[in-house]
Amino acid sequence: MTQPYDVEFASKQYQEWLVALKGKAMLATLNQAQAMMRAVMVELRDSLSDGDALAIANALPPLARGVMLEGWALGARKKDAETPEAFHRRLVARLEPHQPPPDDLAAAVFAVWRDALSPEKAKAVYAHLPAALQPLWPA
Repeated sequence: MTQPYDVEFASKQYQEWLVALKGKAMLATLNQAQAMMRAVMVELRDSLSDGDALAIANALPPLARGVMLEGWALGARKKDAETPEAFHRRLVARLEPHQPPPDDLAAAVFAVWRDALSPEKAKAVYAHLPAALQPLWPA
């Protein structure tokens, strides 16, 4: 059975993101890259207002958007992203059953997004990041 082009392209594009993250974060496997990409997406989403979470999700390609929004509920209680270190501690707690993430995991994911998204969409993501996490966005 053949896949529609959009599905095939979205899957290939997301795979490219995982390969890029594996390289940037010096991970051993694409499974680690997927777990870590998803952890950053979910922790970020859970730190944002509903409007900011949707704005960032809408700047991402369809498959990445689905990963970010899977299991999310509008109006869910928000976690505070008061510092990059606090955000990283949440990533460590989420990923502990797998493998502790590298210290620069969020910055590595943001670098993949910046490199892969159009300049307009990358600016939209940056504009909706919590102020405490904006320093993690690559220059």
